[in-house]
Amino acid sequence: MQKYRKIILIAIDTLNVDHLGCYGYNIPKTPTTPFLDSLAKEGALFQKHYATDVPTPSSFTSLLYGIRGIKHGIIGFNNKPSEFYSPTPHLAECFSKNGFRTGMISNLLYPCPWLIKGFQDIYPPGLRFQGGSAEEVTNESSRWLKIHAKEDFFLFVHYWDPHCPYFGRSQKKYRRMFSATEYKDFAPDIKYFQKNKFLRRFYDRTHKRINDPLDPAENLALYDANIRYVDDNIKRLFNNLRELDIKDKTLVIITSDHGEAFGEYGFWDHWSSYRNISQLPFVLVGPGIDNIKISSYTQNVDVMPTVLGLAGLEVPEGLCGKTMVSLLRENQDSFRKEIVVNSDATVIQRMYVKDDYALVHSLTRPVWDHIKEYELFNLSEDPDQLKDISSKEKNRTSEMRIALGDWLAEELSGGLDPLQLSVFRGGWMWKNIRRCLESSEWEELVGNYPELKRILNREFTIRRSFFKFFYR
Repeated sequence: MQKYRKIILIAIDTLNVDHLGCYGYNIPKTPTTPFLDSLAKEGALFQKHYATDVPTPSSFTSLLYGIRGIKHGIIGFNNKPSEFYSPTPHLAECFSKNGFRTGMISNLLYPCPWLIKGFQDIYPPGLRFQGGSAEEVTNESSRWLKIHAKEDFFLFVHYWDPHCPYFGRSQKKYRRMFSATEYKDFAPDIKYFQKNKFLRRFYDRTHKRINDPLDPAENLALYDANIRYVDDNIKRLFNNLRELDIKDKTLVIITSDHGEAFGEYGFWDHWSSYRNISQLPFVLVGPGIDNIKISSYTQNVDVMPTVLGLAGLEVPEGLCGKTMVSLLRENQDSFRKEIVVNSDATVIQRMYVKDDYALVHSLTRPVWDHIKEYELFNLSEDPDQLKDISSKEKNRTSEMRIALGDWLAEELSGGLDPLQLSVFRGGWMWKNIRRCLESSEWEELVGNYPELKRILNREFTIRRSFFKFFYR
């Protein structure tokens, strides 16, 4: 296989793998990803690709450093920059030290300053975290490519448009292409919100605060409209590659950091580690890569050694990931026997997947009363993970709990589990939920779920320290 000297890594934030035509999506009449689907027919499509960690900071850190969150220390938005540690270089550092021009079209530098290492050119769309539109990202990426087209390069391109607020990010032209009526028979129900007054309150207030609909069908239509907007812009980016006469010389990787929920199992946004959040699209397209569908388990930490291998560069020691280059020639069931995902949001979870069964360990789960500490799901029969079968499959549940414990002990090598720090801090989304509640409502919530009290106390302590410092 040839060595690639022009490489583009495209990340579409919050892209649910189930909403791409190449992964079987066919609910709306208007295709969401016609161009990405055409690319998938050219190159390699990975069918069981997962994040090691969600949400955004942890997922991108694992992607760009090739190591898991339990090793680099970034589990969610609650982590401080001083808690980040990596014995391995950043992917961009590997390219820059080998003479590649490196560019970053992303605003991840604001919450994650450790992600800019090795990039020589950085443009943050919108000049703020989660800012900018697909059009701005494409324009800036095209401008950068025009300057550096004749050089060896590595370009990281980051689109935000599928991320909430769905209506606030939507374009009128694309809203007209998708109607909520198409989703009425497919939209998740909100029975868990109706049964639990606290979940209902969170759901209603959060959506009203960001001006998104309460009806899941309406949100799905907006979400798909935003995906189509990105798809059209990626097509425009590829047209620029053709105009620069480098399309047939460029390796392009297309993926995401996490998916999105629309009411399934009492969740929306990306507040869990369930499959609809942790499974990622992953497509490789470039000269010499044949059309192939790969069913082996892979994870985002495998991207760094794979891309470096395809570029003919040395792969650093100490990575958690391993190269997927051999999978481009044939499927290997032995590539990964199991995958593990960590998440920090409201519930703190770890999901262990093997043989299409998923064991979910919820270390803390206040308010989500229907969730047990350990759940088991058959992903082949229940991909939305709505039916916990742990009581029926007691032996399998026990075996997978032991296997997860063994995996964790080996990975941590006697060290502390960073996910336990998330348990202490209470999950990064509770601060936002606290803002949408009246004081009396928060007190009622804490009365029902005392474990949330330390979050309130922690915020109070921080505020008190602030005022003491500035008004002493």
